[in-house]
Amino acid sequence: MLILRPVQPEDSDRLFPMIYHTPVTDTLLWDGPNSLDEYREGLAKRSIQTAHGEDHMMTIVVDDDIEENIAFPIGTTDIRPEPDQDFRADIGLWIGEPYHGKGYGTLTVRWMVDYGFTRLGLEKIEASVYTGNWASRRIFEKNGFILEGTIRKATLKRGQLQDDWRMGITREDYQQVCRQTPMFHITSQADWQAAQALGGTLTPASLKDEGFIHASRAEHILWVANTIFRGQLDLVLLEIDPGRVQAEIRLDAGQDTFFPHIYGPLNIDAVAAARAFVPDADGFFRRL
Repeated sequence: MLILRPVQPEDSDRLFPMIYHTPVTDTLLWDGPNSLDEYREGLAKRSIQTAHGEDHMMTIVVDDDIEENIAFPIGTTDIRPEPDQDFRADIGLWIGEPYHGKGYGTLTVRWMVDYGFTRLGLEKIEASVYTGNWASRRIFEKNGFILEGTIRKATLKRGQLQDDWRMGITREDYQQVCRQTPMFHITSQADWQAAQALGGTLTPASLKDEGFIHASRAEHILWVANTIFRGQLDLVLLEIDPGRVQAEIRLDAGQDTFFPHIYGPLNIDAVAAARAFVPDADGFFRRL
């Protein structure tokens, strides 16, 4: 699972070797820190500013070991509202080379877009990408960003003038992406059979107890399953089409991420697929 949490000074010990004099900085406006002490001091300052709501810098953390629950930092990201136009902001991020090509950049941008529109109330989020950096451009395009133009001679990088691709996503674009992104819900076989037999709606206990039905995006399902349902054998995984859900869907903050919640009964004609969801012999879920 990918986690984004407020940056901490001690993250510098793990992150510094991945950013100091490495090719990662070739595609950043910033050339990286000059020393570990400088980097630690910088993270300490931004940690305080983030805690006070004056900054929004996160450490990108991976927790991919299901059994051991070992988490480790792999980069940082931030979202920067414009000082005189706080309805707009831009996103920046870097990830250490050993973790490139694993989808972490795409998930990071998705989290920051959720954060910007849900927490900060933004109307537009932008990003600048050096022309030719197709890997970064695709990360933003996968999250609904549109190429708005090329800014010629936009920045000076190591003495060379650099053109930038300007990417952007509006609140309306974001809402459309959310309507097209499948959600998932884990339920028992008995509850699913009851929903099919009695009125065509699913009303799990959480709807009465908490006021909503829990749902997740694909990247969170295994984490949810192993945290809450480990070892259970009677489960069904529902794939839900958000565009067909009749109740209100809200994106709410969970543990270091965001989860879609359904505020009302789930009409089962919004379920695109339902399949048995069975753990491995040791009780852990490893496959969707």
